[in-house]
Amino acid sequence: MNYFLKITSKPNYPLVYDAGHNNVNGSYLAVGKYIKEEVNSPLIYSDAQNSDIEYEKLLTYDVLETVGGGTLYSQSFVDFLYKNHFEKDVQVFRARFTYKGNTCDSYYAVNIYNRIECYDMDKSVYQEHPVDKSYKFSKTVLNDNSLEEYGYIYNIVRSVYDNRIIVSGTFRDLLKKEKINSIGFSAK
Repeated sequence: MNYFLKITSKPNYPLVYDAGHNNVNGSYLAVGKYIKEEVNSPLIYSDAQNSDIEYEKLLTYDVLETVGGGTLYSQSFVDFLYKNHFEKDVQVFRARFTYKGNTCDSYYAVNIYNRIECYDMDKSVYQEHPVDKSYKFSKTVLNDNSLEEYGYIYNIVRSVYDNRIIVSGTFRDLLKKEKINSIGFSAK
């Protein structure tokens, strides 16, 4: 079975991608576009100045959504990816952020760039935009079969239809065992 991955950490978007100090387009991370540029230094994020959460509390979250630069994941999450050989499904970039005057180097920007058809379109309820052909779903039903395309089985992907992140049952079960916080799963 497959599941939607949901980010559950709060506060939302305490950090902003610093476009002036990075050579990578931050929106690529948000929408899962493969990054071809060589990235030798950490991606820089700064305080969005929209959160009252303390710095020490912020560091307790394994996942942080950002403004304009995708999602940041903790060292524990990245270790989980490598330990279970899931790193081949994503791109991992070192990140550095400054929040409330403190600097942190222990998070990573993870780019989930593989897109596959993983919805049962016969059971899903949706409308297709007549001009840009985008989809608006009122009900999404995930395929039960593997997240597979061209003979390759993935464990974490984005839906080709609406950019949502989908994980395999194996990924979910292993992640739950690791007790990674700030992530939830849903079949709908």
